[in-house]
Amino acid sequence: MKNLLLGMSISANAVLGYLLLKENGSFEDIESQANNFADKAKGKAQQVKGAVSGDFSDKAEGNFNEAKGEVKDQMDDIFGE
Repeated sequence: MKNLLLGMSISANAVLGYLLLKENGSFEDIESQANNFADKAKGKAQQVKGAVSGDFSDKAEGNFNEAKGEVKDQMDDIFGE
């Protein structure tokens, strides 16, 4: 589990670095993209925790959080923030 969380942390930092270096976009766009990514990563971690422990509520909450991040991404794409 520690390796999974470490890998997700490294991935999140890499994505955040990419977003910060990306020329087009404002700070609000970067913040929104980072928050959406965090929701999706949190959801994936909860899904894995639920699958490993057999806890259906963790898995369901993970599905919800991942979907929330996806919906926020799509809303940002549609409305262009």
